[in-house]
Amino acid sequence: MSDNNRNRKRKSAIECQASSPTQRPAVGRSNRRIWYFRIGALVLPIALILFVETLLVSFDIGNDLGLFVKVPGAPKILDYQVNPRAEESYFSGRKLAGPEPKRFDLPRPDGVYRIVVVGGSTVLGFPYPPELSFPRQVEVLLNQQSSPERFEIINVGMVAINSFSVADVVKQSVVMQPDLIIVHTGHNEFYGPEGVASTTATALKSQSSLAAKVRRLRLFQLIASGFVDEPSDQKDLMAELPASVTIPRDGPAFKRAEQYYRENLERIVATASSAKIPIVLTTVASNLSGHSPVSFHLPEQLAADELKHWRAFFDRGRQLTVEKLWQEAHDQLKQAEAISNDSSLLHFRMGQCLEALEQYPESRKEFELARDLDGCRFRAPGSFRGIVRDVATQTAQSNVFFFDSAEQLAVEAGPAALGSNFFLEHVHYNLDGHRRLAIILSRFVQQQVLQRRWNVAAVPTDLGLDQLLGLLPEDRVSGQSYALKVMNVFPMTKTFDVNVHRDAIVVKIQRELSMLDTEQQQIFASLSLDDMASRLAAALADCFRDKRQFTRELFYRRCDQIRRPWESDVAFRLARCLAESDDHLNEAIERCRRTLQLNPQLAAAEKLLTQLTAGLPQE
Repeated sequence: MSDNNRNRKRKSAIECQASSPTQRPAVGRSNRRIWYFRIGALVLPIALILFVETLLVSFDIGNDLGLFVKVPGAPKILDYQVNPRAEESYFSGRKLAGPEPKRFDLPRPDGVYRIVVVGGSTVLGFPYPPELSFPRQVEVLLNQQSSPERFEIINVGMVAINSFSVADVVKQSVVMQPDLIIVHTGHNEFYGPEGVASTTATALKSQSSLAAKVRRLRLFQLIASGFVDEPSDQKDLMAELPASVTIPRDGPAFKRAEQYYRENLERIVATASSAKIPIVLTTVASNLSGHSPVSFHLPEQLAADELKHWRAFFDRGRQLTVEKLWQEAHDQLKQAEAISNDSSLLHFRMGQCLEALEQYPESRKEFELARDLDGCRFRAPGSFRGIVRDVATQTAQSNVFFFDSAEQLAVEAGPAALGSNFFLEHVHYNLDGHRRLAIILSRFVQQQVLQRRWNVAAVPTDLGLDQLLGLLPEDRVSGQSYALKVMNVFPMTKTFDVNVHRDAIVVKIQRELSMLDTEQQQIFASLSLDDMASRLAAALADCFRDKRQFTRELFYRRCDQIRRPWESDVAFRLARCLAESDDHLNEAIERCRRTLQLNPQLAAAEKLLTQLTAGLPQE
């Protein structure tokens, strides 16, 4: 009976399926609808974002934050420029100085050898204006070598960026058609965007390039604008970025920073190699003997008696250094080292003793160890040098070059460790540092990259190079003034010898000010730090114009023209100054024409040119 029942149920089910031929297709259509819904749910928000972004761009709402932009006004020459707001891709909501807004032509003209230099504030030239930085000096020096082409260097250095940002900048710079890319980065690795100890760090470090692209969206800028502090409420970037200034050399954060640095350099090399652009990877140097550590830990792992003895030897040695009893001080510090050797300040004091005793190789090792043990990581550690060398030399690509600028600068400095002879404070070069680095880097490019002879006789004298750069005596005072400002910002205020460093800077400021006459000193003192850093020559010329001192105004206008020849406003102000003297009529006309090439829509230049040429005979 049960078998019959099962047979009848089976037969009924078969008949039911036979009588409903559309049931299976209905299930298929249902599945397709689900997938259509899922795809729509994914695509619709993206389409909406793209639509809104297009509208914002069309109505010019927000800012283009790409590396370079087209110059408005249909100029006849130099129709592209480096975007001064490009740095906002990496620091949302901050209006920073940005890279040098140099103008250039695209496509790259024939007969031009274009070099793009990428890095942080040391590349930008901070605290000096970019026109005095080592990249600009490299341009001047290479153009003195009687080469068949004209060298053009585009400086895209930006304050506080690290290798994460540099990788993105290099990727964007490929479109600028460089013949060579030079990368000089390492100091901001811990605290720059996405750094392991940065307040800007996110969990998605592998997607840092994507994060920069998102920040460049106008929609993102519009949304983020409601959450940004007013500039007056923002802390100094140096004080704001560090999440920690006590990062041990053997800790996990340090190891991650080394890993990310290596990976980012490898990405940079891959980008340049895929575009078939030669690239130079350089090490970065820092102030070793002239900048004491910020972070200092007592060797607390010691037993109480050992710690007591360590402190006694250390304190006695430190006191003897104050008394300049160098050998005795070193003996005491060596006894402290025998108990525990992981103190940054201990090794810094030992370095000072050995330097005073003229034991230079040993003192350099101590200073380098003090830097590496310093938990404040604004200075690139010594291990980064090996990473740069490995990435550059272990690649299969033949167009990757390694330039050990830290070692080469050390050779230039002489037997003593790098210090205040080449640096303003912890990492920023003074004018002599920029000069020496520019010379050795130019020689490397000429000999190793271009495979040409370096003509030593063609290198200008220091005075000659100053004139080719438009260098002013006020530039030296400006740089030292900014260095003093840096030493009054956290964490530099925690530097152990901060008062010694400040006093040394003040002495240099006083010495450089004494080179100016009384009126120059008064006018310089009236300038803001921003004027000093970004438009010193123009600001000084404006002051002397207000005083109706034509000769002095003309001197500064000419210097400004040398420094920023792509700026139409600079050319026009020079033309206006020249027009006030009959002796400079032809030059004034030439400057007016140059102005209109750079900016055809500058009505004041057109009017001045008409006035200047009105009395000339017709050609």
